[in-house]
Amino acid sequence: MRKVLMIIIAALSLSGPAVANTAQRDTVEALLIASGADSALDAVYAQFDGMFANMAEQFKIEESERASFNKHMQKVNLMLQEEMNWDTLKEPMIDLYLAHYTEQELQDMLAFYQSETGQSVVKKMPEVMAASMQVTQQLMKDVYPKIMQMSKAYSEELKKQRAAD
Repeated sequence: MRKVLMIIIAALSLSGPAVANTAQRDTVEALLIASGADSALDAVYAQFDGMFANMAEQFKIEESERASFNKHMQKVNLMLQEEMNWDTLKEPMIDLYLAHYTEQELQDMLAFYQSETGQSVVKKMPEVMAASMQVTQQLMKDVYPKIMQMSKAYSEELKKQRAAD
């Protein structure tokens, strides 16, 4: 009887953290869904079209090669959707959130993203991010030549230093 009681106590003590872990995982999953992480992949796949167009330019795809290139890019897109979908990303993302946020932080974030303001943020964030990218790209157009000039000057300085050694 004593052994049975010890086994039951041990089993109950082991199941407590497992239940808490499951509850935390459920909280993070709800947070990811409320924050739109699951549907954000759709936006990523939509961006692939622009990337594919840039690749066509880089590869200098001719009109006669366009159909073959498009067919190849469709295969790439399909493979990405199969390999990098919500089902494959969900568990690692949950683990990531659990490793970096406390239970209270997770609960607070979930409450925010389930609120009207949080949902407004989720809906507007793709536009905000796209506009942010445009601003960054515009700024980089002005900064890039300066970086290149600095790099060229450093390269010349490095050549002189090596020649002196």
